[in-house]
Amino acid sequence: MEKYTLAQCLHKYGMESLHAYCDEYSTEFIEDDKDAVCTALSEVLIQQKVMAQRLGILEDDAYDALLELIRGNSIDNDAMIDVLDGLDLIYGSAEDGQWHATKETEEAVSAIDEAMDQKRKNRVWLMQCLTIVQHEWADAQMDTMKKLYQKNPETDPEADLKELFAEIPNSETPCTMIQDSFVIRGWRSSEVFAGYRQSQQKYDFYIPSMEEVLDLYHNDFDTLDPYGIQVKEWFLHAGADPDDLELLLHEMWNDMNYGHTEQSILQNAESMITYDTSEEQNDFRQKVHAWYVHARRIDMRGHSISESRKTE
Repeated sequence: MEKYTLAQCLHKYGMESLHAYCDEYSTEFIEDDKDAVCTALSEVLIQQKVMAQRLGILEDDAYDALLELIRGNSIDNDAMIDVLDGLDLIYGSAEDGQWHATKETEEAVSAIDEAMDQKRKNRVWLMQCLTIVQHEWADAQMDTMKKLYQKNPETDPEADLKELFAEIPNSETPCTMIQDSFVIRGWRSSEVFAGYRQSQQKYDFYIPSMEEVLDLYHNDFDTLDPYGIQVKEWFLHAGADPDDLELLLHEMWNDMNYGHTEQSILQNAESMITYDTSEEQNDFRQKVHAWYVHARRIDMRGHSISESRKTE
């Protein structure tokens, strides 16, 4: 059975993309010689154990799909193929649907033992937790992050989060570490965020559930909020296109999350609506208001306006 190599896999990229790839890994780029570029780049990636690093950030479903390929089975899940292909772990073509793990990927997988696999799970969960930093906290100390990390019973509660974070490629997270804090890049120095930083001082950290973390990680906005669900159902009942609606709801939630005014959010949403009656208009505005006061906000460290009012 033919063994497909990483160098063959890299041939899928154009020369411009390969040039950027070489820059990222400090590899010599040779104009007009794609074979030489792919060979040199693959050697550097192997030397730096990049394939092992990428295996170490695969979620269970992607990792299981890769194991199926290595066993000689096929994958019917396009999303999993996109993940594995995007990390250069597999070689093939969408045209004929034939995909294979590269020789280097198989070798890296064969070296994974139980301890390494547990560390992969720990690392992936930390990446998922960082979504909360991105959307709700912006700046979280180690002890706060540990409280969230330990919500997952399948991970090692004593894991070194600083070490795990250092093993995540920069391209896979919007966060950085400043001393013992996980911080959105640019958060502490940006004047744009000055008002948010000041407002946050009045609040403790809201610690979400494991379900909330996974929802935010996979959907990139809160799809579990019952008030947001009511707004979605209102639009669907009115005949909105589901794909266009997802974009609008995401934009509305993001604006709420970052503390935009209710009026500006409503105005944007109503630019898509023609009301039949004043009752219909009033019903929609009440639903948006309820969502607005219950949406979690970054300037409140993940709390909502309704929770803040209760506390006061």
